[in-house]
Amino acid sequence: MRKFFAITSIGKDRPGIVAGVSKVLFDLGINIEDSSMTILRSEFSMILIVSTGEELEASDLEIHFKELAAKLGLSISVKEIDEDEVYSKKPYSGTPYIISVIGTDKPGIVHRVSELLFSKGINITDLNTKVVPGEETPVYTMILEVDVPHSVDVDALEEEFSLLQREMAIDVDIKEIEVLEL
Repeated sequence: MRKFFAITSIGKDRPGIVAGVSKVLFDLGINIEDSSMTILRSEFSMILIVSTGEELEASDLEIHFKELAAKLGLSISVKEIDEDEVYSKKPYSGTPYIISVIGTDKPGIVHRVSELLFSKGINITDLNTKVVPGEETPVYTMILEVDVPHSVDVDALEEEFSLLQREMAIDVDIKEIEVLEL
């Protein structure tokens, strides 16, 4: 019986983190199925979905990561997930869209945009933000991938974003994503 785990790791960015984490998994015969890794300022973070045919518990895996975590200054956690969760969820149940937001950096942009999406039952499937130094003030950029239910009127959603744009002095662009079926 295959077992699945979600592994998260965060620590100060340095060479060797990916090599170290993947070596622990390789040595245990564990397959990396999905992953996302990025640097946010000085911190490197990763989330992995892994599988194994071995009878391991999450606590067993955490023990195997203990030496690496101490050596590289990482916080690593492991959570077992059900096989049903791994394969039952499609990435999109509605229509995928990409939303870009840009404006002068200020508190509340992520909250106001995500609150509006939540009020429409729209799921955020990916979100990246960055503050870019500007000539006079820092510029805030946010890119979201979202799953818009078929019941949502996208024209009405764009109108609500227009109100938010005026209120927060931000620019919002919404585009449908073309999905390639493999």
